[in-house]
Amino acid sequence: MAPDTSANEWTDEHRGAVAQLGEHLHGMQGVGGSSPPSSTTSSVKLRWYREAPLRPDDDRGVLAFGSESMIQTGSGTRQTTSDGRPWTLRPARPTDGRALAALFAEVRAEGRWLITTPAAVSQPSEGFWIAEMIRGAEHLALVAEADGEVVGNVLVNVDRNLTTDHIGVLAICIAEGWRDVGIGTELVGGAQEWARERGLRKVSLGVFPDNERAIAVYERCGFVHEGLRRQQYRSGDTYRDEVLMAWFPAEGAS
Repeated sequence: MAPDTSANEWTDEHRGAVAQLGEHLHGMQGVGGSSPPSSTTSSVKLRWYREAPLRPDDDRGVLAFGSESMIQTGSGTRQTTSDGRPWTLRPARPTDGRALAALFAEVRAEGRWLITTPAAVSQPSEGFWIAEMIRGAEHLALVAEADGEVVGNVLVNVDRNLTTDHIGVLAICIAEGWRDVGIGTELVGGAQEWARERGLRKVSLGVFPDNERAIAVYERCGFVHEGLRRQQYRSGDTYRDEVLMAWFPAEGAS
């Protein structure tokens, strides 16, 4: 039986799972605001993760399909990587929760792209909360699937606040071995297509400055730099800066 998610019955592990989901996205504390784990509570919507590395020459075109219709029908689009491997871009399903938790654990273990320690939360709890976020269907959640395995994902989270509900917050994660082959740009393109159809005015994201490959992809997709937050995250004894970027659908195609 799924655990009760009422605020007064959550365990520390459940709170940790939501904190884990929250710490790599923006938007909780105002426009472009950040959400450290300590500020995450049961009233906060679930969030996704900071992007895994992309590469500057990951320049495949944006998606040639209506993402809104894809989401409504639950269908996917078949793609081919630049090195010839088939994969499918499709809407995320609640049953993807465990697979996505495993993906995040794999990327987290690399020690660079996700700053939370691997032992901070259990995969079962993390998978449960990911599934609940997807089940809520309030945001865009797409996955990249190859040979029956989830190898990447993108999320656009939209705030319910009337003053900021025109903004989406983008995050992306791609497994090692599936980077550098065009999946990243397709995921970003799908998010942009959905943002246009949704009528969003802005899509924002945060990225570590040393993730030059991801920054180059975002720039090529039309994202602009909005600022730098110095020493925004702590990883052990290291403090890491964060680059803020945004894309404005009304200002032209990506």
